[in-house]
Amino acid sequence: MRDPDRPPRPGRGVLVRALLAAVLTVFVSATAAAYAVLNEVDSLVDEFGGGGKEGRTFVNVPEVTDAEAGDPRTFLILGTDERYADKVAGVKPRSDTILLARVDPKSDRIALMSLPRDLKVRIPGSGTNKINVAYEVGGPRKTVATVKRLFEDATGEEFPINHVIAVSFGGFRRAVNYIGGVYVDIDRRYYNDNSTAAAGEAYATIDVQPGYQMLKGQDALDYVRYRHGDNDFFRASRQQDFLRQITHQDAVRQLLDPSKRHELARIFGRYFEVDKSFTRSSNLIALAQLGLNMAQAKAPVNEVRFPATEAENPAVDSYLYVKDSDLKKTYDEFMTGEGSSNPRRLDETTKPEATATPARTKKKNRPSAVKGLEEARTEGENMAVLVASENKLGFPFYFPERRKTGSRYADPEPRIYSLRDGQGKLHRAYRLTLNAGSWSEYYGIQGMTWQHPPILDDPDRVREVNGRKLELFYDGSRIRLVAWRTSKGVYWVTNTLTLSIPNSRLIAIASSLRRLK
Repeated sequence: MRDPDRPPRPGRGVLVRALLAAVLTVFVSATAAAYAVLNEVDSLVDEFGGGGKEGRTFVNVPEVTDAEAGDPRTFLILGTDERYADKVAGVKPRSDTILLARVDPKSDRIALMSLPRDLKVRIPGSGTNKINVAYEVGGPRKTVATVKRLFEDATGEEFPINHVIAVSFGGFRRAVNYIGGVYVDIDRRYYNDNSTAAAGEAYATIDVQPGYQMLKGQDALDYVRYRHGDNDFFRASRQQDFLRQITHQDAVRQLLDPSKRHELARIFGRYFEVDKSFTRSSNLIALAQLGLNMAQAKAPVNEVRFPATEAENPAVDSYLYVKDSDLKKTYDEFMTGEGSSNPRRLDETTKPEATATPARTKKKNRPSAVKGLEEARTEGENMAVLVASENKLGFPFYFPERRKTGSRYADPEPRIYSLRDGQGKLHRAYRLTLNAGSWSEYYGIQGMTWQHPPILDDPDRVREVNGRKLELFYDGSRIRLVAWRTSKGVYWVTNTLTLSIPNSRLIAIASSLRRLK
């Protein structure tokens, strides 16, 4: 049995994760492919380009910066809204997602930062507009120039982008389906039905229930693109969390099988568009070494939040804005890793941070002994009684005695459901969803009989509280998930997408979970 206090081992699973960033994060895909077959780089490059049969061309982006072997690398990952019908009609796509990934072997970390598509910027040679228009104006090359200009104007320093990857809606769906789907922890129900929408008001249709589950193709695309009912800030957090969970998928580990190296190169080349420098033999070898080093260092994947703000009247002004002073601080964090690395010591806890402002409720619960939490045993017991009366769960149901002050259950009863693991075995599960007390912020309690889901791979720390061993999972200095296990199931509490619940409070909520007696 593994010692819970021992730091997680990189092992084969972590190295493979470098690969799944291949199916969505770019860096890893080339890394994994190159690492597996360094002696066949030239052959793989040919496969990547379709062997001369598919007529694939690589994007010419002279603005990318060459990186020496062993240096940090920054990847610009673009998700475009290109659809087949638009392509036939000659409609130019825009960038629906703009993601920067910084892989830094010097600080042993991988940083992700999303640039909101409504950000007001200067597009070189095209005036001022939303940043996603840069792709419409000049594709990946114009987007690279715009992003570099944004940071360089604010900081006075060079902003190197070493590689570019672009994927369309169709490519994203096929890539997710190719790996068999992605297990994702969904914070709440996402629903939109356009059947009664007025002309010009339709958003993408979606119906995804809360809870840990497998997302495939269209559901996965709808989830990462959703922003009906929230905004680009939450959307960016969803996308980055999706990428983080991709790196834990069991199916991805199979992609390192040397026998699949040529298939992997073809698949990646089919779904993704990259700059010309990406597939140079020397570059693939450098990426392979970088991926190996990052795996050995157990490099965490952390989010650097982009400091954009809305206009005073968003209904009139739909732009998002960023101050140069804020962008300078974000630049420093993204480039150096300062302030966004996971904790390395297992015997210390981080200090609480500010919590989101609670919404008004008609009835206030009694405050708990933990500041910022309230007693909520009665509501939790009511949920447990509902489950017990229907007698359909099949394993112990735990509910929280404490919850964030001002929060409330989003649904009148828990969601009870089943899911299959990677081997096809059926497991029972439940989800309690709570609104955190502010607009579009949700956290949840998950329970299931699947003892080792991918999301619980390699905790950053293990801490004992009231006789219960809690596994802590961090994103930088903030805890995003607290889990614990019994002989019959595994349970966890997830923070909001924006990690608004301070560490000490999330731990207190998890330690308050009780069974109905």
